[in-house]
Amino acid sequence: MTENAAERSLDPRVGSHIRESLDRVLRWTSRPTNRLRLYGSAAELSQNEVWLLDAVDSAGQLRLSDLATWQGVDKSTITPQVRKLEQRGLLQRSADSSDRRAARLVLTPQGRALQKRRADAGTALVDAVLQDWPVEDRIAFARLFSRFLDQLDDDHS
Repeated sequence: MTENAAERSLDPRVGSHIRESLDRVLRWTSRPTNRLRLYGSAAELSQNEVWLLDAVDSAGQLRLSDLATWQGVDKSTITPQVRKLEQRGLLQRSADSSDRRAARLVLTPQGRALQKRRADAGTALVDAVLQDWPVEDRIAFARLFSRFLDQLDDDHS
């Protein structure tokens, strides 16, 4: 038996405990006062709008079809969501030099500023929650949580 298999057999509720913890995080982030603490001035956005802005921000620019694929929906579903972010002045379309029929989505200066404020608010919250943890624990948590999410993306997206 490998070490990982041995560890899993010692506590069969590890997966259940982690799933319950993720549920708690999702519930926590859905509360308006906590969304304000986590997202700052972006708290009025829906969770989906936050994710769409994150995707465009991470990529720098994205075709609408690529954003729809990333979200796991078709273009007809993503188009009204993107239009709403465009109307708020957070996203804009720019010409796609490789395909004149297509457009690329980019953050506007207002969208970039909102993303920065949101990131700053979220980082400050996490730093405050972890402030009493030993540095080694913070580093281990960041490393293991990132590893978990990377594997989740790789294996189950």
